[in-house]
Amino acid sequence: MSQGVIQGSMREAPLPDIIQLVSQGGKSGCFHVQQEASRARIYLRDGRIIHAVTHAGEGFEALMEVALWLDGTYRFEELVPDVPATITKPNASILMELGRRMDEWRVISQKVPSVDLYPASTLLPGETPHGVNAREARVLALATGYYSVAEVAEAMQKPVLTIAKDLYGLVMAGHVTLKGIRSGKPPKIDAPAAPQPGPQAGSPQALPDIREVDAGGPSLPQAAPIAAGFPENAEPLPETVGGGIAGMPAPAPAKPAPADDPQRMVKLMNFTQRIAQAAKMVLPEAQHEMVHRYQAKATQQIISGDGPEAVKNLALAISRGAVDAGCDADMVRTLNTHLKALFATK
Repeated sequence: MSQGVIQGSMREAPLPDIIQLVSQGGKSGCFHVQQEASRARIYLRDGRIIHAVTHAGEGFEALMEVALWLDGTYRFEELVPDVPATITKPNASILMELGRRMDEWRVISQKVPSVDLYPASTLLPGETPHGVNAREARVLALATGYYSVAEVAEAMQKPVLTIAKDLYGLVMAGHVTLKGIRSGKPPKIDAPAAPQPGPQAGSPQALPDIREVDAGGPSLPQAAPIAAGFPENAEPLPETVGGGIAGMPAPAPAKPAPADDPQRMVKLMNFTQRIAQAAKMVLPEAQHEMVHRYQAKATQQIISGDGPEAVKNLALAISRGAVDAGCDADMVRTLNTHLKALFATK
């Protein structure tokens, strides 16, 4: 059985990449995934993902729980799975969604580092926040310091990543702080399924999607997944000294988003992660530190309000950095082709 075992750390190798590698070999077996006390099992049959189990449930959403386990470990064991096929989506769409959620959590965890922390509102009694949508208003009502992030999600009957993303926006807006110890009083929960109206709240029957967080203004339309292309209002990547990035149609010009727009910032930071991942797939390991350095700089620029310009400049800087590091012309052309594909597909 030892010949059929693959194991490692999700910090060193993202789980979606490992699952894809195993699935391409047409293998059958089970991924045992663990982060601290949390455990999951992901089953493959002839290379296809067919089932997942966690302590909270099973099926597709159980698999998506693993998106919050960035520091976990995995072990794949070859076997003939005797489990029901609860997942029928193709592997490509499953792994793309899992990767997107992991990218999202990497950004959110900068302000919400754990779902075991306790959110507490910083608002004064009777103070009315501005620019808070209906679901965020419900999160604020439950943010007394008594419930953890995970418990707020359970009380609202929403995915924990959805609530964590709401809290990211509320923390960015200064409406919520996170504590490590339970405090305060249990908030009243009259009807979890019926949202309470908040300032600028929309129709109660149309709660915002996970990608509709906007603590700085009215809810924005749902955006395309990050994996599908560059965030809206982006400019085309210019031609670089390495050649190859040119000829992309330019979207209609638009003003960059303000620095306090949490939704846009998350989207842009997610895209810098995609650019960095694409670059590391092409460049040798010796250049990965250069990629991380430029990505960190772009993140700071996004926080400062540079918006899509910072993302465009990130790709340009990586391409030029590859040339300056002495990478051969074929490698640079391949790199530019990957970067161009990220900006062109939408």
